[in-house]
Amino acid sequence: MTEMMDLSSDVGGPGIPLLDYKTYAERVFFPGQRGAPLSQNLDLPESRRRTVEQGLGQLNNLLNNRLFLIRFIHTLEAQQNFSQRDRGYVASLLTMALHDKLEYFTDVMKTLLGDLVQQYVAKNPKLMLRRWVFSPGGTTQS
Repeated sequence: MTEMMDLSSDVGGPGIPLLDYKTYAERVFFPGQRGAPLSQNLDLPESRRRTVEQGLGQLNNLLNNRLFLIRFIHTLEAQQNFSQRDRGYVASLLTMALHDKLEYFTDVMKTLLGDLVQQYVAKNPKLMLRRWVFSPGGTTQS
């Protein structure tokens, strides 16, 4: 019979791998990429650093303007060549840029979701009023 001591000696080792928040966020929001989108260090010549930092500050101000952000997202979605992959990438960038302002970010997301529902209702008003009945045997439409 196997003793408890025999089993406990096998349990040691490296344990559960834990990642710091930055690494975890990079892997979740940007799979397959290593560090570029969330890099805090700007690899720029000193002559351009001030201009780039000023531009990033202005971009931050624009992203914190609710009206601008909503119109910006609507404009991107209206582009014919804006793929699903591009949408996911932009959504990840915006999520990381606004992760410290979750109330604002949630409000913007609610507004965008409401706009999406209104757009759907305008195209297919009868489909929004369909009733779905859920039963253990399956889903039926009435």
